[in-house]
Amino acid sequence: MKLARKITLALTATIFVVMALYALYLQSRQVVLFEGDLQGSATRGAAVRLMIQDIWRADGPARAREIVEHVADMLEDVDVRWIDLDAKPGQPGYAALQQPDRRALEAGAVLSIVETRPGLEPRRLTYIAMEAGQPAVLEVVRHLQREVSFVRTSQVAIFVATFAVVIACSLTAMLLGYWFVGRPVERLRDRARRAGAGDFAGALHLRQRDEVGELGAEIDEMCAKIAETNARLAVETEAKLAALERMRHAERLASVGRFASGIAHELGTPLNVVSARAKMIGSDLQEPPQTRAHARVIGEQASRMTDMIRQLLDLSRRRSTRMGAVNVAQCARTAAEMLSPVASARSVTIDVTAPPTPLIVRLDPGEAQQVITNVILNAVQASHEGGRVRVSVDERQAAPPSVRGDGDGRYVRILIADEGEGIAAEDLPHVFEPFYTTKGPGEGTGLGLAIAEGIVQDAGGWIEVRSERGRGTEMAIHLPPAQGTQVVQADSA
Repeated sequence: MKLARKITLALTATIFVVMALYALYLQSRQVVLFEGDLQGSATRGAAVRLMIQDIWRADGPARAREIVEHVADMLEDVDVRWIDLDAKPGQPGYAALQQPDRRALEAGAVLSIVETRPGLEPRRLTYIAMEAGQPAVLEVVRHLQREVSFVRTSQVAIFVATFAVVIACSLTAMLLGYWFVGRPVERLRDRARRAGAGDFAGALHLRQRDEVGELGAEIDEMCAKIAETNARLAVETEAKLAALERMRHAERLASVGRFASGIAHELGTPLNVVSARAKMIGSDLQEPPQTRAHARVIGEQASRMTDMIRQLLDLSRRRSTRMGAVNVAQCARTAAEMLSPVASARSVTIDVTAPPTPLIVRLDPGEAQQVITNVILNAVQASHEGGRVRVSVDERQAAPPSVRGDGDGRYVRILIADEGEGIAAEDLPHVFEPFYTTKGPGEGTGLGLAIAEGIVQDAGGWIEVRSERGRGTEMAIHLPPAQGTQVVQADSA
């Protein structure tokens, strides 16, 4: 509203000055007309003097006085009398005149005087000398009450009109300034403040077809472009961060590969020797039972160490794959059968639900079996005694993670849900990191999910994890479907 007020004040001052100058002009015109009237009175007085002089000379003073009195009776607001310049105060025909005026009349001039005295009616006195050197002078008095009243009424009317015009123009300018300037500028200011605070949503939609409306449209377009740029930058930044994380993950895998190669080279042969000797001792019936039992424990632990080394090698360098079309429902049932002894030992039930129509993905059968088995095994180990692990296979519309930049599409989903304690919020971002595990000692190495994620990503899919403390965990494996390819069954071993 500050700008609208300034515009209103400027317009009001301009209108007031214009009206004041106009009032002064009208008043000056009235003064000019009044002075012209005085000059006309003097001219008319000179003409009257000539006529009266002719009558005075032809018919005598009495006839001239009679005609003057007769004319005075016919005029309104005009008094006529004869004065004598030689008369003294108190004598008939005396007139209080200044000496300069007396001398002018004695010289035969026509004299006009405007008399305005406080408390008395304003009047104009015209003195007409009959002849030079003669004391007889005709005095014509005209009362100016109507003229003065007209001038005063005109001045009041001009003042009232000026005041009314100024008030009307001020209100009009104020309303128009608020509607077309103040209100739109306030909205532009608020929009700029929101944009400065990072809020680019919404639009002004100013309906004005002027410069302010064009400015509002430009601001709306600018905010829309900034919001679009920010969204694109956010996606690109997220993609860069994801790429950086994948690079770091690859570096970690390379380190793990070098470490695994060294371990396999240095410990592979000794572990094979230990396993062979343990089997020989365990199968020798001549050894005491306790010795054979210790030998079996040594063999089991050596096999566990061998399996761990093999997992490290699988994580660090991918084996040559035999791609084919795999029925994921059959893989899920096979994994459930393989893990049934482990589940039974913990009193956990594994339920597999799949549609009657096969759902096919293109993947190495062994790797497909490994992924599903690893995830189901994690669910079984996370379940309470007497719990249930639900495995469901279906096909649905899904959206890959935004960092991939792909669109929505049809994906085969393997959903594996347990009823365990769930994963803490601070642990969720690390579930796919190698060697990261929340299991107890001897229950896992932290490599199963890392290997599973690598296989799924190479196949063009992803694994989605949802978990809440005390309410279990859901892991959804999404894989792109493959149609028209011969199905290759996964190995059950």
